[in-house]
Amino acid sequence: MGIRTKIPVILAFGGLDPTGGAGILMDARAACAAGAHACAVASCITVQTTASFSRFAPISRDLLDDSLAAAGKAFRLDAVKIGMVGTRAAAEAILSFVAARRGVPVVVDPVLRSSSGFPLLAKAALPAYRNLLRRASVLTPNLMEAEKILDRKIASFSDAIDAAKELSGHAGAAVVLKGGHFPWRGRRGIDIVVSGGDVTLVPPAGARRGDPHGTGCALASAMAARMAAGDAVVPAVAAAKAVLAKLAAGVFPSAEGRPTLFP
Repeated sequence: MGIRTKIPVILAFGGLDPTGGAGILMDARAACAAGAHACAVASCITVQTTASFSRFAPISRDLLDDSLAAAGKAFRLDAVKIGMVGTRAAAEAILSFVAARRGVPVVVDPVLRSSSGFPLLAKAALPAYRNLLRRASVLTPNLMEAEKILDRKIASFSDAIDAAKELSGHAGAAVVLKGGHFPWRGRRGIDIVVSGGDVTLVPPAGARRGDPHGTGCALASAMAARMAAGDAVVPAVAAAKAVLAKLAAGVFPSAEGRPTLFP
C-alpha cells in the first residue's frame, strides 16, 4: 500500500473550506510546517467564510473510496487526521479506510458544529462516527465538543481534567482537551492531555492575537504530522502548539476582520 518516503506522510480527511483558513487546506499547511507531507481527501464541500457557515454538500461514496485509495496507493501513510466528516457516506468511507490500516495513528478532531452553531454531522452518520471514535488513537475536542460528546456541562478546570479522563476511558484513546475556549481565569490556552492514564497540562507556546480561523484544524494536523514522525502523544502536542504559535504570529485579517493563520 504505497511507498515509504523519508518524509512522514499523513492523510487529512475533512471539509474543503473555500477561504483556505480551515479544513483540509489548513491541514496541509500545518502538516508541512510540522515537517510532514499531507495527502488530502475532501469529506464534503462547504460554503463558509471566516465568520459564518451556511451549508455543505456531500461527495459520493464511490468518489470518496477512490480518492482514499489513490492516496494510499501513492504513499505509505504514517498517520491519519480526521476533521469534519459531515455525511454517512463519508463516515463509512473513512471508517473502512482506517479499519484496514491497524497500527497507523489516527487523530480525530471531533468537529460537530461550526463556531457559528451550524451542525456539521448528519444524524444518519452517527453510528459509523461512533465506531470511528473507537478507532481513534487521539481525540482533540474543544470544551464545547467535549460537553456535547459527554452530554454534560463542564463547570471548572478540575472538572475539565475529570472530563478528559472520562472521555479517554470511554473512547479507549488519548485525549487532548483543547484549552483555547476555557473561560477560567489563568487557564485559557492550557491543553489537558490524557495519555496512558497520565494527565499532562501543556501551556500555550506563545501569545495569540484574536481568535484565528482554523486553529483546531491546524493543531490536530500538526499533531498527526509529529506522530507520523514517531513522536509520542505529549511531545506531539507540545510540538504542534509550537507550530500553531508560529502560524499565529503571522496572522492577517479577512474582510470580516477575523484573523487567518499564515504562512
